[in-house]
Amino acid sequence: MIKKIWPLILFASIILMFVFLTGLIISITITNGGEKKQETLPEATEPIQTEPSSTNKAILVLGDSIGFGVGDDPDMGLGKRYAALIDPEKNMEVVNLSVSGAISSELAALVAAPENAPYIAAADLIIISIGGNDLSRLQSEDARSLEVIFQETFNAYKENLETTLSRIRALNPEVQIALVGLYNPYPEQDPRTSQKFFEWNYKTQLMADADLKTAYIPTDDAFKYHLDTYLAADRFHPSNIGYQVIAEALDRVLNGID
Repeated sequence: MIKKIWPLILFASIILMFVFLTGLIISITITNGGEKKQETLPEATEPIQTEPSSTNKAILVLGDSIGFGVGDDPDMGLGKRYAALIDPEKNMEVVNLSVSGAISSELAALVAAPENAPYIAAADLIIISIGGNDLSRLQSEDARSLEVIFQETFNAYKENLETTLSRIRALNPEVQIALVGLYNPYPEQDPRTSQKFFEWNYKTQLMADADLKTAYIPTDDAFKYHLDTYLAADRFHPSNIGYQVIAEALDRVLNGID
């Protein structure tokens, strides 16, 4: 009996082995069998355009009421008058961030504000008018306190201006900077006060001279004999003629015109 069953068991085993091997091969084929291709990644997007939309030269004006253009014809000021001198075709862009009444600490804060960094970084020329409102503090001082107040005021101004210039250089290392000097609208004042005015201008010019790309723009020699014409009706800010005179001084200094 056993001899009759044994061939059947052997035959069944062979069949089962064949089925197992067939299933194994099919399983491997299904797993690798299509060798599923890796999904194609989307192509990288093109880089964002960071170049300026315009190739025009840019002028940025910073500072106080003179930078703002108080006393000048509407929609003019130092930046636009200077641009008109060197670019009659009006291809230069002028941005004015000046604030009437600003003192040096407020200018330093304005330059440090992140929202103003793009204007500074894009400028080819930065015109700065600052210090007149700092210096006006001396008008109310008597002779005994004048020296002390002058030193305190100038030291604070110097620190603020150095901070301003350093911030500008960090954002735009190659930009040309023009520091507009002060003129004296009160020539009849105490001679000691007038002397401090000259000292202020002289020390400011030394700061400008310390940097090859910072120019000092003198104005007092041009104004002192023509105050009736160069000052506006308020007898403090430049008139439209006065602003034109400063713009021409900018042109002479920056472009080497004798």
